Amino acid sequence: MTTKRELANRQALEQKLERIWQYMRSERHQGDWAMDIDHWDWVPGVGVISLLEYGTVAGKDEVINYLLQWVGRNKQQAEGVRVINSLAPYALFPELYRLTRDPWLLSRAQEVAAWMLETAPRTREGALEHTVTEAVKFPEQVWADTVYMAVLFLARLAGLTGDRELAAAAVQQTLLHLRLLQDPATGLLFHGWNSRAGSHMSAARWARANAWVALAVPEIVALTASLTAVPQELYSRYRRLASALRQAQGASRLWHTVLDQPDYYEETSASAGIACGFLKAVKSGLLEDAYLESAEAALAGILPLIREDGEVQGVSGGTPVMPSIAAYNTIERYPALYGQGLVMQLLTEALDLGQMHQEQSEQSEETGSLDDEGRQEDDREG
Repeated sequence: MTTKRELANRQALEQKLERIWQYMRSERHQGDWAMDIDHWDWVPGVGVISLLEYGTVAGKDEVINYLLQWVGRNKQQAEGVRVINSLAPYALFPELYRLTRDPWLLSRAQEVAAWMLETAPRTREGALEHTVTEAVKFPEQVWADTVYMAVLFLARLAGLTGDRELAAAAVQQTLLHLRLLQDPATGLLFHGWNSRAGSHMSAARWARANAWVALAVPEIVALTASLTAVPQELYSRYRRLASALRQAQGASRLWHTVLDQPDYYEETSASAGIACGFLKAVKSGLLEDAYLESAEAALAGILPLIREDGEVQGVSGGTPVMPSIAAYNTIERYPALYGQGLVMQLLTEALDLGQMHQEQSEQSEETGSLDDEGRQEDDREG
């Protein structure tokens, strides 16, 4: 039975989600790189991925219809663009195809996946090179961002089609990124790896880099495990990362923009991504229930950062691998679709978690009731 407090908490989450969604779609953001949803790149990509999750879990047909219209409005911008960061919006396509059976969505997704497997530049280790839409190159660099921006799409398409080759590629790329980026001393991830130099460059354990992986891996594993072997090493590396992240959580419940620098500012989008990753991983059985406490603490710390108009505060700007660790603390903070989106995903997962708690409580009450009936029957027989 749902208590008044649980109902009030759910309603508060629903209200905040509605405000975030309305803020994201507002036309007043046109021309703003961080908030203009009508272009084809990773920034709106994370935004629309998050809207899909919200629309699906909350049963918001209005949101799903908006996403279909968004694809129709913006798909021409994707023509000829072949970089890792521009692949993020394609993560919508498998689910939108399930809903509409529009053959263009499936054929386009398969075309993009084929490019990733056959043509996309790779490092000497075989990892996807992180490429961007801006006029700058990062030759033979591996960034944690790629796991969310591109590998997640591969896993979702594999889950839709049952394609074992795509599933194997998604698992291989995820494991390669963990191997190349995970710090053996702490278990945290470095932002990037330079294959040419054989170094982690500034060697910053940047929070949002860790969040991209913490959030993506539970879904990647869930979608691919029935199609291909997932090495035990991937599970163990992810669990070590999660343990290190839980230890790095700040005293005020959020994570600092560089995880091992407690005097650096706390960053909202990374905190939301990490906490949401914990919730997804617990739900899928990848992590034990103890991580719920950490995630729920982060949620409590993030809720006050959502303004009445739906703007999420404390989000750091777009961040390449910086020349020094100190440089990360100078990144400006401003509203951004990926920040809105990651917080939206956390609140959406919390809605789902609340429903799960309710079902568990009802099952417990039912079991208790049956036990009481059994005891009463025993008493009568005795």
